Amino acid sequence: MKIAIATIQSINYGNRLQNYALQQALKPYGKVVSLRREKVPAIKLALRGVRKYVKHDSFSNFREFDARYVDHSREVLSLDCEAPNLANAYDKFVIGSDQVWNPNFPFNSSQDYLPMVPPEKKLAYAASFGVSDLGDKADEIAGYLQGVPHISMREDAGAELVRQLTGRDVPVVLDPTMLLSPEDWTRVARRPKGMPKDRFIFKYVLGNDVNNERIQSIADGLGATVVDVTDGSMLIGPSEFVWLVANCEAVCTDSFHASVFALLHHKPLGIFERVDAEKDMSSRFDTLCRLFTAEKCRARNDGFDMNCMDWSAFETRLAELRMDSHDWLNSAINVGVTRG
Repeated sequence: MKIAIATIQSINYGNRLQNYALQQALKPYGKVVSLRREKVPAIKLALRGVRKYVKHDSFSNFREFDARYVDHSREVLSLDCEAPNLANAYDKFVIGSDQVWNPNFPFNSSQDYLPMVPPEKKLAYAASFGVSDLGDKADEIAGYLQGVPHISMREDAGAELVRQLTGRDVPVVLDPTMLLSPEDWTRVARRPKGMPKDRFIFKYVLGNDVNNERIQSIADGLGATVVDVTDGSMLIGPSEFVWLVANCEAVCTDSFHASVFALLHHKPLGIFERVDAEKDMSSRFDTLCRLFTAEKCRARNDGFDMNCMDWSAFETRLAELRMDSHDWLNSAINVGVTRG
C-alpha cells in the first residue's frame, strides 16, 4: 500500500519523534510518507511561542532529523486548498498522532480531518484533542469526526469527547513513540555536542519554572548536574533529546513525551504540573499514569516517589498494550483492502 500520514509538523521534540515512530509502525504495510504541511502565517505565529522551548540555533537539528529519518510527500496539505488530487495518490491516510485535533492551535483547521479524502481511506491513530473541553467548536468538530470511520485516541478524555460528539465508543491506544523499543530509539539517538561527562538529570519544563529549586534539590541528592533542554546551552534536536533521556540519572518534566521516554528507558521520573497552560492539558498524564500505574511519579500527589515504578510489571503491561495497539492498527488499515 501507499500510506500517507497527516500530522502536525512543528519545532517540537515530541511531535517530530511521534511522527517518526508512526512512520516506522506503518512500514510493514507498505510505502509511508508524511504529508508536507504548508508554511502559512499562522504557523509562523505559532513558532514565536516555540522559541521559548527550543532555541533558534537548534532548528537546524530539527531539519536534519526530518531530512534523515522522516519521508515526506511531494504533495502539500494546505489550509486553504482542498487538494483534489490528493485522495487518489494514496491507498490509506492515517491521521495522528499527537495533538493533531487541538482546536486551540492557530494552525488547526478542517484539513486536519482530511475532508477531501473518502472515508473508507481514512483512520486516526492515537489522535489527541490535547484538551478536555472543546468549547464552542464542539458541534463543528462533531461534523468532521463523522467523516473518519476508524478512530483511536491517545487519552481517555479524548475517547470520551468522541463518544459525546458521535455516540461511538473508540479505543485508547499507545502513543506511537511507545510502539518502539529503546533499542529502536538508539538508532536515531545522538550525543549533544559539548555534552559534559558528568552525571546529570534531564530537565524539560515547558510551563513557568516554579519548581527549579525542587528539581535542583533532586539533582543534588543524586550527585548530578542539571541539563536543562530549554536554556540554550547546547544544540538539542530530536536525536539529542532521545540520547539525553537514555543516558540521564532521572527525568524532571511537565512534558508528556519526555515522560514517555523516561518510562521507556526505565528512568526515575518526576512529572510536574504545567503551570501556565491556558487550558487544562493534564488528561495526557492522567491516561499515561493510569495505564502504567505511575501516579506516584506526579509531583502534585501525596507519596510522590520518582523511583516508584515496578519495571517488570511495566514491561508486561507495555507488551500487552503494544499488542492491543498493533491489533487495532492492523484491523483499521486493512479494512477494504484486497490483496492481489
